[in-house]
Amino acid sequence: MAALDARSAGAPAADARANGAPMLVAAVTARSLPDLASRLRAALGRDGVAVGAIGIAAAGLHHVATLEITSEARPALEAAVRALGARLSIVSGDAR
Repeated sequence: MAALDARSAGAPAADARANGAPMLVAAVTARSLPDLASRLRAALGRDGVAVGAIGIAAAGLHHVATLEITSEARPALEAAVRALGARLSIVSGDAR
Protein backbone atom coordinates (compact mmCIF):
# COMPACT_ATOMS: atom_id res chain seq x y z
CA MET A 1 0.00 0.00 0.00
CA ALA A 2 2.92 2.34 0.62
CA ALA A 3 3.88 2.09 -3.07
CA LEU A 4 0.43 3.31 -4.01
CA ASP A 5 0.77 6.31 -1.69
CA ALA A 6 4.19 7.13 -3.12
CA ARG A 7 3.08 7.06 -6.77
CA SER A 8 4.20 9.94 -8.93
CA ALA A 9 1.84 12.71 -10.05
CA GLY A 10 2.27 11.60 -13.69
CA ALA A 11 1.14 8.02 -13.07
CA PRO A 12 -1.83 6.72 -15.10
CA ALA A 13 -3.97 6.31 -11.98
CA ALA A 14 -3.25 9.88 -10.90
CA ASP A 15 -4.26 11.13 -14.36
CA ALA A 16 -7.51 9.13 -14.26
CA ARG A 17 -8.28 10.34 -10.74
CA ALA A 18 -7.65 13.93 -11.84
CA ASN A 19 -10.18 13.43 -14.63
CA GLY A 20 -12.79 12.31 -12.08
CA ALA A 21 -12.77 8.63 -13.07
CA PRO A 22 -14.06 6.31 -10.31
CA MET A 23 -11.11 4.36 -8.92
CA LEU A 24 -10.67 1.11 -7.04
CA VAL A 25 -7.79 -0.35 -5.06
CA ALA A 26 -7.32 -4.09 -5.45
CA ALA A 27 -5.15 -6.73 -3.83
CA VAL A 28 -4.20 -9.74 -5.95
CA THR A 29 -2.80 -12.77 -4.14
CA ALA A 30 -1.16 -15.89 -5.49
CA ARG A 31 0.88 -18.80 -4.27
CA SER A 32 4.31 -19.47 -5.79
CA LEU A 33 4.15 -16.60 -8.30
CA PRO A 34 7.13 -14.34 -7.47
CA ASP A 35 6.68 -12.26 -10.66
CA LEU A 36 3.01 -11.57 -9.92
CA ALA A 37 3.29 -7.80 -10.39
CA SER A 38 4.98 -8.00 -13.80
CA ARG A 39 2.60 -10.68 -15.04
CA LEU A 40 -0.37 -8.65 -13.83
CA ARG A 41 0.95 -5.47 -15.49
CA ALA A 42 1.55 -7.33 -18.77
CA ALA A 43 -1.91 -8.94 -18.77
CA LEU A 44 -3.62 -5.62 -18.08
CA GLY A 45 -1.46 -3.87 -20.68
CA ARG A 46 -2.63 -6.33 -23.34
CA ASP A 47 -6.17 -5.16 -22.57
CA GLY A 48 -5.14 -1.51 -22.78
CA VAL A 49 -5.36 -0.87 -19.03
CA ALA A 50 -2.80 1.66 -17.80
CA VAL A 51 -1.35 0.73 -14.42
CA GLY A 52 0.75 2.98 -12.23
CA ALA A 53 2.61 1.80 -9.16
CA ILE A 54 2.06 -1.76 -7.96
CA GLY A 55 2.88 -2.52 -4.35
CA ILE A 56 4.30 -6.02 -3.84
CA ALA A 57 4.96 -8.22 -0.83
CA ALA A 58 5.88 -11.83 -0.22
CA ALA A 59 5.84 -14.14 2.74
CA GLY A 60 7.22 -17.56 1.97
CA LEU A 61 5.35 -18.83 -1.08
CA HIS A 62 2.54 -16.25 -0.79
CA HIS A 63 2.70 -13.16 -3.01
CA VAL A 64 0.53 -10.04 -2.97
CA ALA A 65 0.26 -7.17 -5.43
CA THR A 66 -1.80 -4.06 -4.72
CA LEU A 67 -2.78 -1.61 -7.41
CA GLU A 68 -5.16 1.21 -8.21
CA ILE A 69 -7.07 1.25 -11.50
CA THR A 70 -10.21 2.85 -12.85
CA SER A 71 -13.42 1.06 -11.92
CA GLU A 72 -14.21 0.57 -15.61
CA ALA A 73 -11.07 -1.61 -15.90
CA ARG A 74 -12.39 -4.08 -13.32
CA PRO A 75 -13.48 -6.70 -15.92
CA ALA A 76 -9.96 -6.70 -17.40
CA LEU A 77 -8.47 -7.07 -13.92
CA GLU A 78 -10.80 -9.97 -13.12
CA ALA A 79 -9.83 -11.69 -16.39
CA ALA A 80 -6.12 -11.18 -15.70
CA VAL A 81 -6.48 -12.58 -12.18
CA ARG A 82 -8.31 -15.68 -13.49
CA ALA A 83 -5.66 -16.23 -16.18
CA LEU A 84 -2.90 -16.07 -13.55
CA GLY A 85 -4.70 -18.44 -11.19
CA ALA A 86 -4.69 -15.76 -8.51
CA ARG A 87 -7.33 -14.32 -6.17
CA LEU A 88 -8.77 -10.81 -6.19
CA SER A 89 -9.91 -8.66 -3.28
CA ILE A 90 -11.28 -5.15 -3.77
CA VAL A 91 -9.82 -3.08 -0.96
CA SER A 92 -11.66 0.17 -1.64
CA GLY A 93 -13.74 1.82 -4.30
CA ASP A 94 -16.22 0.04 -6.55
CA ALA A 95 -17.38 -2.90 -4.43
CA ARG A 96 -19.82 -4.55 -6.86
